[in-house]
Amino acid sequence: MPADDGREPAGLMAPQDYARSRAAFWGGAAVLFTDTEGKVLVLDPAYRPGKLLLPGGGVDQPELPSDAAGREVTEELGLSVRVHQLLAVDWVSKTNPEYGTVYGFPGETVSIWDGGVLEESDIARIRLPQNEITSFHFLSPTQAARRMRPIERRRMLAALRARINRAGPAVLEDGETIGLGQALQRLDVVPRIAFGYQDIAWHPAVESAASLPVKQAWVWAFDPLGRVVVLVDPRDGHVVLPGGTVETDDDGPKAAALREAAEEAALRLNDAAYLGYLLDPDGAVYGPGAGANARARYIARIDSLGSAAPDVATGVTYGRLLVSPVQASELLGLGRAGAEQAEYAAQTAAARWGIPLSPPQAAIEIPHTGMAALLP
Repeated sequence: MPADDGREPAGLMAPQDYARSRAAFWGGAAVLFTDTEGKVLVLDPAYRPGKLLLPGGGVDQPELPSDAAGREVTEELGLSVRVHQLLAVDWVSKTNPEYGTVYGFPGETVSIWDGGVLEESDIARIRLPQNEITSFHFLSPTQAARRMRPIERRRMLAALRARINRAGPAVLEDGETIGLGQALQRLDVVPRIAFGYQDIAWHPAVESAASLPVKQAWVWAFDPLGRVVVLVDPRDGHVVLPGGTVETDDDGPKAAALREAAEEAALRLNDAAYLGYLLDPDGAVYGPGAGANARARYIARIDSLGSAAPDVATGVTYGRLLVSPVQASELLGLGRAGAEQAEYAAQTAAARWGIPLSPPQAAIEIPHTGMAALLP
């Protein structure tokens, strides 16, 4: 802006020399919604059949990206929302090959915002615009990713990981996270939906499973700061607790859980205690013909974490993370039963050992070389 005496402001280039004043650059904004099971809301646009999108669209010239995100949600879903939490931002170059067919594409910055969890009453109010969106779906992250363009798949997963990680937005360039990134990103974690578990009940330790066969046993392994170990399967990015199948030569479910924790995660544990069980009433979770069975859960304290090694049963070397119990539940995808057992595990560990209740925080990747548990 010229000075009052007509001279150009000191330190600024003349307009004719200021190239950025003549550059065009697009802006986009999208919103990540999930349902109560952790499934992602995706839209099937009429103008791009077969390739799903998060709700969103272009940022108009006078808009802020967060305002554009809310406007697009209203236009595409008929819902009124205001977004405040940025989950991811992606800088897309003019030469990005996935945009090669877009005429005159000058490059774009796309922001992904957190729309939160939609309850059944919210979903019932969704109204799609005619001739633009043909349908909407709630899909597991894995299912949604398979039906999205690669760059949009990477953005969606980065945003979902950032929401769970709670350590600030992910920064991407051409859909790829830059810098060291977050632990969930480095290990390619894909939050799972454990199909078959959504309707089974959690039974805390006050309820005995003595009358049921225990097919599998898993352990919530706590460090002195109240975090727990979860394992990342490199084959699909899914997260599980340490544990597994109770074998005939195991001395009961607890021994099976401790053996599996040592084999899968090089976890040395002590003071293990029974926590409760998930009831599989007809064997549907474990497999056809299994019949009613219990899937036991234990808690234990971590003595140490050894060097990562291939699991003797599968040959897979799992990634290992320390996360809060709440984040473990979100990653495990066990629905309400998972949330209930995570809360119960944390409260039991606090009462039994004086371990603090860990708030959600940035996930910590356990080094391949292992680590000694910190003293409280």
